[in-house]
Amino acid sequence: MSNKIFKRAAGVAAVSGAACLAAGAFAYSQFLSKKAAARGMNSVPAGDILAGRVGATGEIKRGPIDEFIFKNSGTESFFSKPYFPIIQEGVRWYVEKDPEQAAIAAPSGRGRIHADVIRSEEPSDVWVICLHGYTSGPRGCGEVAKVFHEWGYNTLLPYMGGHGRSESRHVSMGWLDRFDIIAWIEYIISENKNARIVLHGGSMGGAAVMMTTGEALPGNVVCAIADCGFTSIWDEYAHQAKVLLHIPVFPALYAMDIVVRLRQGFSMKQASSVEQVKKSRTPTLFIHGEEDDTVPFWMLDKVYEAAACEKEKLTFPGAAHGESQYQTEKYYGAVKRFIEKYL
Repeated sequence: MSNKIFKRAAGVAAVSGAACLAAGAFAYSQFLSKKAAARGMNSVPAGDILAGRVGATGEIKRGPIDEFIFKNSGTESFFSKPYFPIIQEGVRWYVEKDPEQAAIAAPSGRGRIHADVIRSEEPSDVWVICLHGYTSGPRGCGEVAKVFHEWGYNTLLPYMGGHGRSESRHVSMGWLDRFDIIAWIEYIISENKNARIVLHGGSMGGAAVMMTTGEALPGNVVCAIADCGFTSIWDEYAHQAKVLLHIPVFPALYAMDIVVRLRQGFSMKQASSVEQVKKSRTPTLFIHGEEDDTVPFWMLDKVYEAAACEKEKLTFPGAAHGESQYQTEKYYGAVKRFIEKYL
């Protein structure tokens, strides 16, 4: 190859590489930045949710990626769902409880991590760490925390990375959050050495639960509930690209993965719930809605079959993403029976 042709090829490669990184950076900003995480319930004033104004007018602002998803997937806003009053009631209860605010040093040294705490009416050794989903926040777990409170449990509700009061500028979809969750476990034990701790999470929070159980956990952690969690970050975004955005995985997802590696130090394939539950010794109840198109139902069998722990599986016919808990009698009956086995 002549020097002139070599230089031309190198120039084309450099331009292509720069374009790839630019595309990856844009995708990252739309999905894994703090700005992206602020698009959901976390950014909506509690008063608007309580008054129902959000449901009535749909005033939550959506960016270009959001509009593309809504136009191409036919996704119905959860504000128009029949269970929205349950969500409202959960948020109302949560706000009226005026949770304690806790903050501890982040295990990675990246500032502090934050959580809300709602203690039981009577002293209790039982704690549930409730993990919220993508673009949500602790108050988005209001209806779940309300039930646990009625059972006499304490609840600790962390702000996941990149969400709300989190001091991280990045969303790791549960992968780096697993170290923060372990720090919260240690925080609870430092307050009460007799604490019996349950992990509960939905969607991204469900994946975070599974990712956490793959680590060495104190014996105080008695069981976990993973609701509609994904197999890996890569699998989840590959599904989103193909099914919701209708774009090819290559080069889009590969470009985004480069940026994840550069900014957060891991690959999206490495961030695997499947690989983590293979190491788990924490009894886990796996839950999934059979009509889930966001985190597809097939992912349930992948994580369940891989799990090395004591385990149970519970599915909900007709339930889309995150909707299983609104079949309240079946959901909470199974969750309570499972928890009480290990208390």
